[in-house]
Formats: sequence, structure tokens, C-alpha cells
Amino acid sequence: MEVESSSIKVNGMQFGYSGDNPIFVDFNLKISPRSRCLLVGANGSGKTTLLKILAGKHMVGGRNVVRVLDFSSFHDTHLVCSGDLSYLGGSWTKTIGSAGDVPLQGDFSAEHMIFGVEGIDPIRREKLIDLLDIDLQWRMHKVSDGQRRRVQICLGLLHPFQVLLLDEVTVDLDVVARMDLLEFFKEECEQRGCTIVYATHIFDGLESWATDLAYIQDGDLKRVI
Repeated sequence: MEVESSSIKVNGMQFGYSGDNPIFVDFNLKISPRSRCLLVGANGSGKTTLLKILAGKHMVGGRNVVRVLDFSSFHDTHLVCSGDLSYLGGSWTKTIGSAGDVPLQGDFSAEHMIFGVEGIDPIRREKLIDLLDIDLQWRMHKVSDGQRRRVQICLGLLHPFQVLLLDEVTVDLDVVARMDLLEFFKEECEQRGCTIVYATHIFDGLESWATDLAYIQDGDLKRVI
């Protein structure tokens, strides 16, 4: 792939959790701008760990080993603080992104959470609320898993990211909501030049969505298409 300033670049990465065997050994990956990269592999292959490394949640080697938007994903914390780099994944009990770690099970409304994020384009906010079919009167301790997930996704997308890392975030959504969200992601890449890396086990509707596919097996990059 052509190496450009806003690509994701991993060069010779070594990583393992303390006391465990290394997950990644001399791992390399390049993802070009505007790409919609589908990250696939069996459970335990390293997909979630890789996304968290790209999100700057684990320190790996020197400043040039893992680069996002030409910055070190771990050392240059402004990537997340600015909203340029956003990570969505894990439990719906909290959302992790430019708004910080936000609990999603307290007795408060969806409106309180969504409108509590400052510096947001109101047009983008309304678009996401409509896209995800969010009722602003939902009480977070009473709604379903799928409804909590919708609020989590909305919070994570309020800031206009440049690189978005997704870890199984559509698992609780119905088919229609999932397809609408995938179309929104496609528009973000095509219209704003964003880059998205999406790890999922649900492949319905993805035949023409992805521009790239990265297959990981036991911490090794087996194939890039």
C-alpha cells in the first residue's frame, strides 16, 4: 500500500502481556488513508489486543513502532484528546473515546449523556441520534443491551474522528441499525477521508463494504487483501 501521512503503520512490533508468551513478534501492518479495513481472525488471535495497541492503550517499543496519523499511538496522547483517534469496543457498561470513560448504567437519561459532551457540531449530533434511533428519554439503567450500545456508539462518534477503531461494536444491534451504521462509516471514509479498522465476527452485508481485509492468526498477519 502507498504510505501516506494519515495511514496506520506498525513496524516490527513485539508485544505480550506480563508473564505470558508474546502475542506479536515482528508484526507489521500498513493501512492507507480512506481505507475501511476489516480485521478478522479466530477468538484469541490478537484482534482486540492489536486495536488497543493502535488506540494507545498499551505501550509498545519505541515511538516509531506503532504510528497513527504519523504520531506514536501511545506517546502522543493528543490523538485521543483531540478526537482524531477514537476507539469503540468492549462492554456497553462504559464508552471509551474522546469524551473519556463514561458509565452507561446509572439512573440518567440518554439526553443527559449525549448533550453533556461539549464542543459538538449539533448537526452531526442530530444525525447520529436519528441514525441510531435513540430516544433521548431512555433511562440508562432500564434500557436493553442494544439500546445502551446505541448510546455508546453515539457518544463515541460525536467528535469527527480521522481514525476509528471498532471492536465488535455492532453485536447488540439489529440488522437495520447495523446496516445504517455501516453506511455512515462508509460515508465518513469517502467524504472526510477517514480510516476505519473494524474487527467483527458478523460478516453479513460486508461483501462490498470493506476496501481492505487483514487476517490475523495467533498474532501473525497471515493475509492482507
